[in-house]
Amino acid sequence: MFNERLREPERILIIDDSPSNARVVAEALRGQAEVHHASGERAALGMAGILKPDLILLDIAVPGMDGGAVYHALKAMPPLRDVPIICITGKDADDDQLQALGMDGADFLRQPLSVQETRARIQTHLTLRRKARLLERAAQDMSDMRRYFPVFIAYWNADLRNISCNDAEGCWFGLPAADMVGLHARDALGADNYRAMADSLRQALAGSDALFESRFSRPDGEAWYGRVALIRRAENVLMMSISDVTDDKRTQHALFDEKERARVTLNALADAVIATDDDGRVTFLNPIAESLTGWQFDDALNQPVDKILLLRNSQGRALPSPTHLALAERRTVGMALDCELQQRDGGLLAVVGRAAPVMDHAGRPGGAVVVFHDVSEARAMAVRMTHLAYHDALTNLPNRILLQDRLLQALQQAEQSGERLGLLMLDLDHFQLINDSMGHAVGDQLLQLVALRLQQGLRPGDTVSRQGGDEFIILMPGLGSIEQAGMLSEKLRRLVAEPFQLGESRYDLSASVGVSLYPDDSRDADELYRHADAALYHAKQQGRNHCSFFSGEIEEALLTRQALERHFRVGAEQESFLVYYQPKVDVEDLSTVGVEALMRWRKEDGAILAPAEFIPLAEKTGLILPLGQLVLRQACLDGKRWHDAGCDLHVAVNVSAMQIAAAGFCEQLRATLKETGMAPDRLQLELTESVLARDVELTMAMLSELKSLGVSIAIDDFGTGYSSLSYLKSFPIDVLKIDQSFVRDMLSDSSSGAIVAAIVRMAQAMGLSLVAEGVESAEQADALARQGVRIMQGFYYGKPMPVEEMDRRLS
Repeated sequence: MFNERLREPERILIIDDSPSNARVVAEALRGQAEVHHASGERAALGMAGILKPDLILLDIAVPGMDGGAVYHALKAMPPLRDVPIICITGKDADDDQLQALGMDGADFLRQPLSVQETRARIQTHLTLRRKARLLERAAQDMSDMRRYFPVFIAYWNADLRNISCNDAEGCWFGLPAADMVGLHARDALGADNYRAMADSLRQALAGSDALFESRFSRPDGEAWYGRVALIRRAENVLMMSISDVTDDKRTQHALFDEKERARVTLNALADAVIATDDDGRVTFLNPIAESLTGWQFDDALNQPVDKILLLRNSQGRALPSPTHLALAERRTVGMALDCELQQRDGGLLAVVGRAAPVMDHAGRPGGAVVVFHDVSEARAMAVRMTHLAYHDALTNLPNRILLQDRLLQALQQAEQSGERLGLLMLDLDHFQLINDSMGHAVGDQLLQLVALRLQQGLRPGDTVSRQGGDEFIILMPGLGSIEQAGMLSEKLRRLVAEPFQLGESRYDLSASVGVSLYPDDSRDADELYRHADAALYHAKQQGRNHCSFFSGEIEEALLTRQALERHFRVGAEQESFLVYYQPKVDVEDLSTVGVEALMRWRKEDGAILAPAEFIPLAEKTGLILPLGQLVLRQACLDGKRWHDAGCDLHVAVNVSAMQIAAAGFCEQLRATLKETGMAPDRLQLELTESVLARDVELTMAMLSELKSLGVSIAIDDFGTGYSSLSYLKSFPIDVLKIDQSFVRDMLSDSSSGAIVAAIVRMAQAMGLSLVAEGVESAEQADALARQGVRIMQGFYYGKPMPVEEMDRRLS
C-alpha cells in the first residue's frame, strides 16, 4: 500500500509474575519479536506506555494484582487502544477464561504455556495486527490523497445529489464538502459547469463510463479546464473525479498560438521555406516554396527533400543536398553560388539560400529547415549592371572604364610587338544645335546611328567608345603606318558625313577628329588621351570637319589652353571676376531706365577680358554656374542700393542654358532675392533663343516658375536663333532685344533693315517691350526711334563700365 514501510521487529510485552512464561514466549518467538517482561501493575503500565507494544500477554490471575483493572487501564491509554491483549489463565480456570472473554480480550492461553500453541496464537494476532495497521494506513493514505491530492473527488446518487466529496475548503466550486452534501449537481457545481457535462452524467448513470475534458468557471468567473472521469461504482452511486489541466491547456493553447504565428509568419515570408524531419523527408512547405518548386504541400509531404529541392549548378551537374549536410554535420550549410533549382516542370531558377538543423531538447537533430529565394532577376540584373558599368547606356558602346582597360592591354602588346597604336577622338560638330532645336530625343537617336556607323567602319580588334555627349574615342591597335591611321580616320569622318535619315527628316552631320599615335607621340595612356584631345581641339580650330594629327605646335597650344583653364579657376577663387554695367536709355528724355550686368575677367597682369574670351571656356569647365550666381547676386545687391538711392531702373542679368537646366535654379534665385532685398519686379533675366528651343514643356514650366517670383523675362539676341514663333507666343516673355548684328547693318543692308522692322511690328502687335542692342550712332538711333523703339543700348549711349562709374552716372 501507499504507506507500507520496511517492517520493524514487533514488540511483545508479558505482564506476569512467572519468569517461565516469559521464557516460553521468548523461545516461541526466537528472532521474530522483542519480548519484554513486567511484573506488577505499576511496572506493567509504565513499560506499556513507553514501549507501545504490538501485542500484550496479560496474566489475569497474578496474585496481588487486579487483572481486570490492569486490562482496562491499558485500553484507556490512547496508543494502546487497538493493541490486542491475550489473557493468560490458569490450567482449569474456566472463570478466568470467561473473565477474559468478558473483557473483550483478543484471545486467551492456558497455563502452563505450550511453545507451539503460544507461537501459533501470537503469530496469528501479530499477523492480524499487521494487516489492521496496513488497512489503517491505507485508509489514512486514501483520506490524505482525497483531501490533499489536486483532484476533485465526489460521489453522487441516482438523483445526482452529492453523497460526499474531498473538497473540504471549497476550492474547486466554491462550496466546502460539508455544504455540498445533499445538493444537486447543478447547485453544487454551478449551472454552467453542470450544463457542460449534463449529458455525460446521464450516460454514466446509465452505465457508460466517461472520460473527457471540459471548460469550467469558478464563482469569481475565472475559467479553468478539467479532465473529468465519471465511473459508476455501484447501484445508484456515481464517482466523479476532476483533475485541473488548466496549465496543460494553456500550454497547449500557447503552443498552438506559437505554431499558428510561426505558420502565418512562414507563409508571409518572401523567401521559400521547406522543413524536414531527421530523415530529410518534407514536413512543411510555405506558399513561396510551392511556387518556386512547383510542388504543392500535399504532394510534397513525406517526400525526400532532394526530390522537391532538386539543385543543379550552372553546368547542369547535381549538387549535394544542403539539408542532408546540415543534418549530418549539425551546422548551417549554404547553397553553392551558382546554384539553380530544377522545378517540377523542368524549369530552372537561380536560387540562393541555406539549410540549418533543428536541434531537439537533447541536442540531437530533429529535422532541418532550408530557406531560399529566387535570384534569377537579381542575377540577370547583376549581369546587366556589370555590362552597364563598362558600356554606355545610350549606344551600348564601351565606356571610358572599359576603353581604359583595353588601351592598357593594347599598350602592353604594342610594347612587346613593336607595333604602332592609334587613339582617335571624334567629336560631332555643332551637335548641340540639334539638341537645342530638335530636342534630345532626336539627338539621342542620331548618336545611336553614329555609333552603329562607326562600329561598321572599324577593323576587327578596334574599339569605339562613347565618352558622353557627342564625343567618341576609337582605339586602333596594330597599325602598320601613320598613313594607315590617316586613312582610317578619314574613313570614319566620311562615314559620319553621310546623311542620316530619321523618319521623313534628313540630318547632315560632320565630325572633327584628333589622332595621337604610340610610340610616335606618347608612350603612356594619359599622354595619348591628352594629345588626342589637343589634336581634336586643333581640328576644330581649323574650321571643323577635319582630321588632325598631334604635333609639337598642338602641344604648345594645349599647354596654353590648360594654363588658361588653371588661371580661370584661380580667378574664380580670388574674386578676379568683375561685374560691369551698360546703361539702357529711353531716347525720349535720354534717362537711364535700366542697366545690363556684364562680366569681366581681370587677369593677374591687370588686363580686362570681355565675356567672349572666357565664357565658352567657363561653360565647358562648368564654372559658368558659380560665375553666373556671382553676377546675379552682385547685380541684385547693386540694384537694391540704387533703388534705395531713388533710381527707378531695371537690372538685367544674362542667364545661360546651363543655369536654366541646373537643378534648383528657381530656389537659388528666390533665396538671392530674399538675401539681397532686391524687388523682383526690378530684376530682368535675359535668355537666348537657344534656351527656348530646348525641351518645350520643361522650359515652359521653368519660365512660369520664374515669372511667379515676379521677375521679367527678356529674349536676348532675338532673330539669330532657331526658335519657332509659336514658342514665342506661348512663353511668358516680356521683352525682345533686337540683336546688334541687325542694328549694325540696318542702314546699309536692306535685309537687316527689313528684319528690324518686322521684329518691331511683331513685338508691338504682341504687346512686348523692345530694346535695341548695339546702337553706335545717332543715325541708327533716329531710324529706330522713327519705327517706335524707345529703349536703346550701345556704345552711343554708354559702354559697359565698372560699378563706381555707373554710380556717378546715375547720381
